[in-house]
Amino acid sequence: MLRVCHRPLRAPQLQRGNVLTSGFSTSTRSDNAQDSAKAAASAAPPKYDHVRKLIVGLGNPGDKFTNTRHNIGFVAVRHFLDTYASQVTGKRLKLEHEAGNHGDVARFRVAFQQNAADKSYVYPVDDLVNRSSKRAKERTLKEGVPHEEVNVALLLPSTYMNCSGTAVRAFMQSHRWRVKKNPLALNRQDELLVVSDDVALPFGECRFKAKGGPGGQNGVRDIIKCVGTERFARLRIGVGAPHWFVGGNSGAPSGTAMDKFVLGRFNGDEQEAMPDLLSYTNELLRLYLHRGVAQATTYANSMDLERYLKQYGASQRARRQ
Repeated sequence: MLRVCHRPLRAPQLQRGNVLTSGFSTSTRSDNAQDSAKAAASAAPPKYDHVRKLIVGLGNPGDKFTNTRHNIGFVAVRHFLDTYASQVTGKRLKLEHEAGNHGDVARFRVAFQQNAADKSYVYPVDDLVNRSSKRAKERTLKEGVPHEEVNVALLLPSTYMNCSGTAVRAFMQSHRWRVKKNPLALNRQDELLVVSDDVALPFGECRFKAKGGPGGQNGVRDIIKCVGTERFARLRIGVGAPHWFVGGNSGAPSGTAMDKFVLGRFNGDEQEAMPDLLSYTNELLRLYLHRGVAQATTYANSMDLERYLKQYGASQRARRQ
């Protein structure tokens, strides 16, 4: 009886070269390489001539929380859009709700206005750096600023504060935002800045932070969780009661109902000072956009609102914005 040897079926091997060796495929190496290149290109973040910066203002949605201390991030970012950004672009910029991104969004390109000639220009042509010394201004005129033009996106999450990361992650995914590994670097990689309240700072103080933990801010904590990194900048706006920080004290007394405090509204003195504070935060955001977080940190961390008004002042027209 004849025995039939059943051997496994092998794919015929074709000649090497541009043709793949597997006989079951008619694709060429060049075709495969082109497909791989296309796939890589579609996965990579888009390239832009100017750096992209996403500024997120934190707060809680709804009339119930309007003008509360916890919503100062909302207030500062919206004010920046309505006043400075709209003025320098010459457009009435508005936030538009984007359900897919769980928030209100505005996008625009802003240029450094060192040579603005518009007679109706409200804000000082020179920023805080140029106004600090004649030498600094001469250097700017000679060398320019690191980011002369910036593609800006503003995001106010429509989630509650503790779920802010959902909106930030959705926006970053839909716009293929890839946050740079080093927030201090002055390259053209994407950036993220989160603007929030901070009870550990007295009203009138603002501090930048290049990266790090949430510092007790639940909105920042959720963003860190959702985007998977602590490497993004923050602008912390102080909302702490001034009397907490006198007589050697460095914060709220023990037993302070902090939730009730941050969800409360600013007192009369604070409301009166609010236009000046928002002019100050506008200046700090302007520094961040065009000079980067390192230089913005140098200026913000060396002054407060009182010193800013004394040293630089704010035009009466700007204060009314």
